[in-house]
Amino acid sequence: MNTLSDDDAALLDELLTGPDRMSAEAALTSLVDSRAETLGSAAAFADWAAAVVDRIGADTFVARRVREWTLFKTLAEGGPVDILALTAASNWLQRKVVDESGSAAALTVLGQAGRTKKLRNEAKTRAGRLQPPPRP
Repeated sequence: MNTLSDDDAALLDELLTGPDRMSAEAALTSLVDSRAETLGSAAAFADWAAAVVDRIGADTFVARRVREWTLFKTLAEGGPVDILALTAASNWLQRKVVDESGSAAALTVLGQAGRTKKLRNEAKTRAGRLQPPPRP
């Protein structure tokens, strides 16, 4: 069930009918970031976000941000690593995963295929810290 609060629905309507598409996109991205932080589970966020994407379209920057937040929240809950999605993700998401994720598998993927050398090195270092020490 795709659900938006009345306030979010009204805000979306106002932004989508406004004359300044760039400002609307920035405001929508900020709204997505805010809801991703406050909605607890990946499922709750995905439910809310589906209603947003239904209104704005799947081929927008905001829809990409929604997909990336969904991937991040799934990783945060211990879900499987979507290697293709993670390696194709924006610098923003890859950086967020390296800085905040506790998924050794995701960090290992980024250590091998992250966008930048610095990110790959940081991912390898963090993945190594999350791995249990070898048994004697």
